[in-house]
Amino acid sequence: MRIRFFLILLTIATSVHAADSESAGKPMAWRYQLLQKAQDLFEKRAATQAPGATLTFSLPKVDAAQGNNQVEIVRADKHIVLPMLSNTTFALVSDTDAAESDAMVVVNRNFPRGEVNHPNVQVRSPGLPDGVKRMGDLRLACAAQIEMAKADGFKFRAILATASIFGFSACDKLEVTKIDPPTDPYDTVTIEDGDRRLVQPAAQPDLLQLGDKSWSDNARISYTMSDHSAQ
Repeated sequence: MRIRFFLILLTIATSVHAADSESAGKPMAWRYQLLQKAQDLFEKRAATQAPGATLTFSLPKVDAAQGNNQVEIVRADKHIVLPMLSNTTFALVSDTDAAESDAMVVVNRNFPRGEVNHPNVQVRSPGLPDGVKRMGDLRLACAAQIEMAKADGFKFRAILATASIFGFSACDKLEVTKIDPPTDPYDTVTIEDGDRRLVQPAAQPDLLQLGDKSWSDNARISYTMSDHSAQ
């Protein structure tokens, strides 16, 4: 029950659900400074937690088959088109002027009706096979996601403070399947760390949590369906 309550809090902290239908047709956009918070935390911790990894942002609830997506930094006198690494994933570029202004990161899409969501943070180390995640990457992605939520105003900080009152450290109680899961269906989660190996059904309650320090940052998590790796 405590973990479920924490997940509810975390979901609220990373997504804002509009109270009415006025958000229908609302342009998908975020303050540049908000995304920069996630990028800054990543750059501070990557050398020790995820050496060589890269951070990207994925568009929330946008179908991967929906092409022609474009993301820009927009400020009064300038538009900077951001690199798209896939149909739904983009990288943030450094812009000193944007960081010191009210610049926005704007997508040529609208939010789903009734929702306003943060982009999803993804951290990935080089050389990983498809369908395999690294524990340190997931931990860092979660920390960056939380940092972005904390920067989005008093409401989010209050929610995270409430979680702390109940004895939760942000991300520690989060299951490994809750951060950057594969898009393909999967029914088995396998964790390997050196000679140690754990196989769990995806539907099993109380899956491995990000805060389980008995698993190192170098542990690998794979998601499979009928013995085939998920993407």
